[in-house]
Amino acid sequence: MAEKEYFIDDRVTIPESIKNMTHEERLAEIARLEKIAKAEKEKILKQK
Repeated sequence: MAEKEYFIDDRVTIPESIKNMTHEERLAEIARLEKIAKAEKEKILKQK
C-alpha cells in the first residue's frame, strides 16, 4: 500500500474589516492581541 502524504491547508480568508484597516490600525490590533495572548500564557503557566 502506498503511504499517504498529509499536508496542512494553510489558506485563510482575510475579513474585509482587516483588509480595510490602515497600517497603523493593524499594528495596534496586533499589539492588543499579543498583550491578550501574553496574559493568557502567564495565566496558563501559573496553573501548572
